[in-house]
Amino acid sequence: MVKERFRETDVAKKTEDAAGTTGKSPTQTSTYTDQEQQMTRLEKLTLQLQSITYKQIELRGILGSYIDKDLQNRLNSFGMLKKEHKQVTSDLQKMPMEISDGVNKVKQLIEENVSYSYHHSQVLRDCTQMKKNVHLLRLKNRLLWKEQIELQESYEELKRQLKESHEMICDPSAEQQQVG
Repeated sequence: MVKERFRETDVAKKTEDAAGTTGKSPTQTSTYTDQEQQMTRLEKLTLQLQSITYKQIELRGILGSYIDKDLQNRLNSFGMLKKEHKQVTSDLQKMPMEISDGVNKVKQLIEENVSYSYHHSQVLRDCTQMKKNVHLLRLKNRLLWKEQIELQESYEELKRQLKESHEMICDPSAEQQQVG
């Protein structure tokens, strides 16, 4: 821009100098001035064209760097996507085997669970039966205790009666021995 202004002022000075020193008539001067104006205009247009060309080159460079960066980013992204795709493909290929292993483990766990469930129910039945047996044994034990207490009481009663009988029998015989 500065170059354009400098050249414009330079061209304007040249036209003034040319008109003042020649001493030609105004018609010749006007034709000459028209040519100078056209030349000035041509120079301006040339300068503008050069400026546009420089800007175009600069913009192409900027655009090129963006395109290169974008292309590089895309290539990097593509590489990463390619790696991810390989990983996903690998994982997908492993998936049927893992599913099969999982199904087998689930079957084993179900079988173990059924087995534990059966054993658990058997243990519960046994436990319930044992509780009933314990309850019956406690009842029998109470009855036996009652019988033992009754037998003890009857034993005590019988012992007392025997003692009384013995005393009754022994006392008269003791009297007879003393008499005889």
